[in-house]
Amino acid sequence: MAEPDLGVDSDALKKGAKDVVEALRPTEGFDLEEPAGRSSSFGAASASSAFVEFCATWQAGTQILCGRTAGHAAGVVSAKSTLAGTDGDIRDAAGSVKTGQGR
Repeated sequence: MAEPDLGVDSDALKKGAKDVVEALRPTEGFDLEEPAGRSSSFGAASASSAFVEFCATWQAGTQILCGRTAGHAAGVVSAKSTLAGTDGDIRDAAGSVKTGQGR
């Protein structure tokens, strides 16, 4: 397929989406439940409580970030397909105008 006429490389969109998802892959399955359960070994109740709260917040934030990122990446991949289709339609329309003028 030729480079898009709209000035955007549709394959670069797909690669960018893949790269973002891959950057977050290490956070998948990252579980702080066990360390949070051992927080009582800190001795100080306030330190233990703060650590448990941190772990819960981290888990929730990671899940939200990964979920939203996956959704946005899917949107970018979809945009790549739309861009490629639209670019082809524009190319075809431009070709038909040129053909029609030459009669």
